[in-house]
Amino acid sequence: MTNKHDDSIKQAAARWYLRMREAAPDAPERTTFEMWLLSDRRHQAAYQLVESTMDDFSSTDRLKDLSNALTQKLYFEQSTRRKKLSKLGSGLAVMLLCVGLGFLGRTQYQTWQAAPLSTQVQTTAVAQIVKRTLDDGSVITANANSALEIVFYRHQRLVKLTRGEAIFEVTKDPERPFVVETQQAKVTVLGTRFAVNQLSKKVRISVDHGRVQVARADGAKTGLILHDGEVAEIMQGNAPLKVNRYASDSFSFASGRIVFDQADMFEVADTLSRYRPQSVTASFAGEHTPKVNAVLKTVEIEDFIRTLPRSVPVALKTRDNKLVIEPTR
Repeated sequence: MTNKHDDSIKQAAARWYLRMREAAPDAPERTTFEMWLLSDRRHQAAYQLVESTMDDFSSTDRLKDLSNALTQKLYFEQSTRRKKLSKLGSGLAVMLLCVGLGFLGRTQYQTWQAAPLSTQVQTTAVAQIVKRTLDDGSVITANANSALEIVFYRHQRLVKLTRGEAIFEVTKDPERPFVVETQQAKVTVLGTRFAVNQLSKKVRISVDHGRVQVARADGAKTGLILHDGEVAEIMQGNAPLKVNRYASDSFSFASGRIVFDQADMFEVADTLSRYRPQSVTASFAGEHTPKVNAVLKTVEIEDFIRTLPRSVPVALKTRDNKLVIEPTR
């Protein structure tokens, strides 16, 4: 037996569909409609059912008929031909219709969810650090020479880090996970403070507190979970691996410090390029280079560069307006 409350939901869904067809994009009642739709899963299911029949019931009169039929349970009894259908035939027709409506409704609902609510772009110049509070209260601190695209959807909050490094202090929202995507990695959280460093050879994820899920961007291999004080790195084409590093080092740029912990020359070059007009590159065959341990202030970068050849077996050259770190010959 059909529940009377379910019937009233279906009738309301049909009325909302009629009103939304005529409403302007900025009509105030659209806000009321979205609140009704998101307040109950049954509202969403009923509205999907009505909306997905728009091809078959394209006119307003037919939709009104549908609304009345849902209330009176007479939809499949409106014509002589339908009255003569056998119980078996009616059952098969209803089943096929429900399957089709469910598929179309689900597709339209996914399209609705995928529509961005807001899109923002954040870039920082060389030697510039920017701290920004988002609409949900989350805070992003972008390191120098970084680029991010921030897109909020109904079902998730997405940040695409295309260049550089950032610290994320995420406001908890179980209904909308916070996702950070880079070329190599996808990081998913509900509420935490963590940092993502996009380097040329790898991406590093460091968790101050909370719990984050780290996976390859393409999802091809199993990810892992990071907790307080843990760090993971993802090399191009590889699965994420936990590494023995201090997570706190990744947050030092916010206070004007740079920490190199067994950093290879590729990481050194990437990091230094964020703070000086002349970019730095590393020219080494293969992945193995000398390693550096150092803690310095960002204002001491030029002194660090001058003394680098004294600390490790490298030479500094200038080519094409770039400073090149290469092995000594």
